[in-house]
Amino acid sequence: MKRPSWFKWKFRRKPPALTDCPKCGKDMRMVDKSTMSGNDMRTYRCDDCQEEHIMNFGTALWKVLSDARGSDE
Repeated sequence: MKRPSWFKWKFRRKPPALTDCPKCGKDMRMVDKSTMSGNDMRTYRCDDCQEEHIMNFGTALWKVLSDARGSDE
């Protein structure tokens, strides 16, 4: 059966996840999480490439809540 000429296939690629390795694209696993500096810093390791990537996810939740509580007083 022939498709009509107006019919177009629309393939959409899945956008990369934050935990996908920037080098090979495989899923990474979290090995460390630190919020002591006030930022949510996480270290991920790719089992395929054997590389670690440190990602900053912004301000830590405890810092936001502390700042909000301090501004009310």
